[in-house]
Amino acid sequence: MRLVECVPAAFMLVLACGIAIGTSGLNLWDGPTPGARFFPIILAIAATAVALALLFAQWRGFEKVELDFPTRLGAARVGATILALIALAAGIPLVGFVPMVAAFVALMLILVLRQRIAISLMATAIVAGFIHFVFVRWLSVPLPMPFGI
Repeated sequence: MRLVECVPAAFMLVLACGIAIGTSGLNLWDGPTPGARFFPIILAIAATAVALALLFAQWRGFEKVELDFPTRLGAARVGATILALIALAAGIPLVGFVPMVAAFVALMLILVLRQRIAISLMATAIVAGFIHFVFVRWLSVPLPMPFGI
C-alpha cells in the first residue's frame, strides 16, 4: 500500500472527526426526537466505516489505485466549484439561503456543467422551490432570509 492510496480514506476520517467535534455543542436527542447532532453523527459514523473499509481493502491489496490527474478543463471545473462553494457560504448571511442556493445551482448547471439554459433555470426553480417549501413552510426551519429581513 502506497501513501497516496491512503489519502482519500484519511481525508474522510479527518472530515468525520471534524463533524463530530464541530457538532459537540448540539444535542443528540431533543426530548423524544433526534436532535440537531443526530444526523451529522450518523454521517460521521458512516464516513468512518467507509474510510476504514477502504483502508482495509488497500492494505490487503484488493484495490490498486492508478493516479489519473484531471485535464485542464477538469481542473478548471474543480476550481470553479470550490469558488462557487466559497461564494455560497459567504453570500448566505447577506442575501439569504434560498436565493444563494438558487444562484449556486444555476451557476453550476450553466457555467460549470454547460447545460442548456432553459433546463438549468427550470431545475434551479425546482430546487429553490423545494427547499423553500420543505424547510421554510413545512418544517418551519429559520433559514437566513434575504437582506436581513
